Amino acid sequence: MNKTLPKTVFVFAIIATLTTGCRSNNDYKKFANAGSEYTNAVDRLLDAAGDIRIDTTSEQLLRNDKIINLTIDDYKKLADRDDERLEVIRKLRKHNKLLGNYFQLLNELASSDSPTHAQGEIAEVVDNLNTIGKELKGSDLITNSGLFQSISNLVVSSQIRGALRDELEKRHRTILLELTIQKEMLKILGDSIAQDVKLIRIAREERFVIRPLIQETTISDEDTWIEARRDLFKMENRGQELQFASQALGNYQKVFQAFYEGKLTSERVNNFLQEVNDFLQLIETDKKQS
Repeated sequence: MNKTLPKTVFVFAIIATLTTGCRSNNDYKKFANAGSEYTNAVDRLLDAAGDIRIDTTSEQLLRNDKIINLTIDDYKKLADRDDERLEVIRKLRKHNKLLGNYFQLLNELASSDSPTHAQGEIAEVVDNLNTIGKELKGSDLITNSGLFQSISNLVVSSQIRGALRDELEKRHRTILLELTIQKEMLKILGDSIAQDVKLIRIAREERFVIRPLIQETTISDEDTWIEARRDLFKMENRGQELQFASQALGNYQKVFQAFYEGKLTSERVNNFLQEVNDFLQLIETDKKQS
C-alpha cells in the first residue's frame, strides 16, 4: 500500500493539468489510470464482505441453536442465502475488475499510435460488463431501477480527438451506466454489511468479552481479552468502507463525465483527490488492525 497511495496521489495530481493549457491524449492517459487504482482497492473490500456474510450466518446459527435444536433444513436455508449473496459479490468483483480493465485499455488507447488492439479488447470488455451489469441490475438488492433511466447521451469535448474520441462517443453512456450500477451495488452492500457487522459484534462481544469478564475466575490472558474487545469495536469500519467506496465512485463518475465534456475543474479534481486518498488510507488502516 505504501506504493499504491503515492502512485494514486501522482495520478490525480496530474489530472489537474487537464484544467489548464494544452490538453493532450497523454493527459487523458494519466486520467484513465485513476480508475484502475480505485478498482484494486474495492476488490479487497468485496473479498472481506464475503467473509463477513459467512460469519454473520454462522453467528446466527449458533444463536438459534441455543433456542431450538436446529435441523439440516434449518441449516441449508441459511446456507442457501449465503450462496446467493456470495454469488452477487462474485459478480460485483468481476464487474469491478472489468471496469478496471476498461480504464487500463482507455489508457492504452490514448497512448498508442496503433489503437486497433485496444479497440478490440475494449469491445470484449464492454460486452462482458453489459452482461454482468444486467445480472446485477436484476438482483433483489436493487429496489430503485429508476436510477438507471436518467443516464443520457452527452457531447464529447472537441478537445478529445482520434481513437479516444471515437471510443468515448461510442460507449460513454454505457460506461456511465456500469459505473452507476457498481456505485449502487456498493452502497447497498455497504448498508447490508454494516448491519451484519453489528450482529457479529453483539454475538462475539457476549462470547469473548462479557462472558469471560463476569465469570468468577479472573481473565487469564488479559492482553488477548483487550485485543479482542478493541477489534470488535472497530469491526464497523467494513461497512463504512464500502459506503465510502460507493461515494468515491459516484464522484469519480462525475469527474469522468466532466473529463469527456471538457468541463473538468481544478476544484473538482482536488476534492476528488482528497476523497480517494482518505478512502485508501481508511482501507490501509483497517488492514493493519485486522
